[in-house]
Amino acid sequence: MSSSSTEPGAEVVAQAPRGFLSVDRGGLVRLAVALAFGVAALLSPSIGSTSAHFTDNPQVAITFVVTPTPTPTATPAPAPSQPS
Repeated sequence: MSSSSTEPGAEVVAQAPRGFLSVDRGGLVRLAVALAFGVAALLSPSIGSTSAHFTDNPQVAITFVVTPTPTPTATPAPAPSQPS
């Protein structure tokens, strides 16, 4: 049976030197991806730009036909009625 006072505690383990690869690897991967995006954003204008060139130029003819409207005929107004 051993006493817990004689075993190295968490303080001793926490003070142990950590190697470079023993660091949180997820954080290193996120940092590498962020740096890669930053480098790509800085280099993209010097590499070149993209553009679109539309090659289809179909000719479309549009014809508007306006039919004449008939002139309205005047209808006679009814005669005013006489008051009784």
